[in-house]
Amino acid sequence: MIRLLLLLSLLASWGVGQNVRVVEQRIGAQGGALQLPGIQVVVPPGALVSSVRFRLERLQAVPTSPPQNEVFFIQTLPEREVVGIYRLSSSATNFLKPLEIELRVNPPYRPSNRIFRSVIYLWDGEGYVSTQVPSSRETVTLSRLALGLNAGSGGYPAGLVLAVLRAPEENLRRECQTRGGRWTGSSCEQR
Repeated sequence: MIRLLLLLSLLASWGVGQNVRVVEQRIGAQGGALQLPGIQVVVPPGALVSSVRFRLERLQAVPTSPPQNEVFFIQTLPEREVVGIYRLSSSATNFLKPLEIELRVNPPYRPSNRIFRSVIYLWDGEGYVSTQVPSSRETVTLSRLALGLNAGSGGYPAGLVLAVLRAPEENLRRECQTRGGRWTGSSCEQR
């Protein structure tokens, strides 16, 4: 019994069983993958000429750098859900073959009378690009040949920030109209 308690306390001190939030790995020309709950990044064979350091982290909130202006609209909604916020960082900016980034965007599909909109906000160091995803999709895969300068963290110069958020469409429409915009069914256009 004492041995079991010692083993459990040793495992706890190593962080075994705890929620992993950061993965760092060196990947070479043979390719490789980084994975955290909700995201997987695949570097295909031949994407790199030499060994490159990568860092993948799950964040608690959208970082203050980059600015949150594009993500703010959906973050203020009632019933909005943060599916995941991630930062991919690298010591390389360009790749010979595209990286594949698979994101979980929705829980397993359950039909209901409410329409949910999932949005992926991608920051590349210069600006946000948003992509809407139907509520029937559980995952989405993005391809990237480059990472943005000044978007990395932890000493890595290049990176991407990916925020996956979802909310009921009626809340999106109401908030858009309250702000003086016109809801198009997929975005809020300012008049």
